[in-house]
Amino acid sequence: MDAKITKRRLSEMLQYDWIKILGVIVAAILIWELIFTMTAVRVSNGQNFKIYYYPTISSNGTTELYDFLQEDAGLSYDVLEYNIETLDATYGDTILGLRLTTGEGDLIMIDNEITHSESEEHKDDPLYDSSNFYQMVDGYNMYSYDVLLSDVKAYLGSFMANGYEENGALVEEKVEEHFLKRMKKDNRFRSAENKKKGLQQELERLETLKAAVADFDKLYSANKDTGLFYNYVKYQMTVYTGTDVDEDYKAAYEKELAKGALPYAINAGYLDEFKKDGKSVSNVISMLQGDNEGSAEGTAIMVFNFKAQQPDLQYETIVFLTNFIRTYTTLLD
Repeated sequence: MDAKITKRRLSEMLQYDWIKILGVIVAAILIWELIFTMTAVRVSNGQNFKIYYYPTISSNGTTELYDFLQEDAGLSYDVLEYNIETLDATYGDTILGLRLTTGEGDLIMIDNEITHSESEEHKDDPLYDSSNFYQMVDGYNMYSYDVLLSDVKAYLGSFMANGYEENGALVEEKVEEHFLKRMKKDNRFRSAENKKKGLQQELERLETLKAAVADFDKLYSANKDTGLFYNYVKYQMTVYTGTDVDEDYKAAYEKELAKGALPYAINAGYLDEFKKDGKSVSNVISMLQGDNEGSAEGTAIMVFNFKAQQPDLQYETIVFLTNFIRTYTTLLD
């Protein structure tokens, strides 16, 4: 059989079979894309550590914060991306609301500039005060720092023999069981060798978290009655400054009032009073304008509560905050 390739045969093939050739090329590309899509690591919201800057906060601090995230934040192997989003004054609240409906976010840098009532009757009554910090607590699912500590201790306790103990040891079998279940569909840990490496990384993640929780717990206990935290009763602003407030809101406020004011934010201005090694928190978080422009005074750091969507990586926020406070202040020395 003469199978020699000649110019004539090649020309005839290209003339009559070019559609088939093109179809094969397109099919090959589609199959490759499908394989890549199926095997690629899908980054979940928990694996994307995201921080927002509220419109009242200067975006000048984002560069230093991003450097901190890369070099000093100490986040675990399972945080695959860092993201900082600055919100603008026009559409910022709308964009933030949309992002948060999908559980996208870990922390927000915001102001706590208090606005007093214009009413002569209530101008000196703090119940009628308002701020962006208050609004954030009323409108979204924010962690108070005491509840965050309680939740993370319960989480760590699930990997210990007798519940959480500050110096308690992790039970490797419990960690492994949870790790394999959590990473069942993660393409990074398909082989036995990668599962073994991943388990070691998971143990390191939990040990790092345990150390951060111990430090943050001491920080909280020593400073809960100082100026380190901004305390607030959820729904207070809505009830006292809103018009035609729904009865459900009033009932919810009464329940929150029974708990008392909770520490929903870290006072960044207070942190800046304990500068370390020439560093300043105001280089990362500061007011965009007003009397405190360029200063951390009146600014706050808040944590979103998305535990239901990211039950493991929710607590990377504790690691971030502990390392942030250790890097920028003397409070953990």
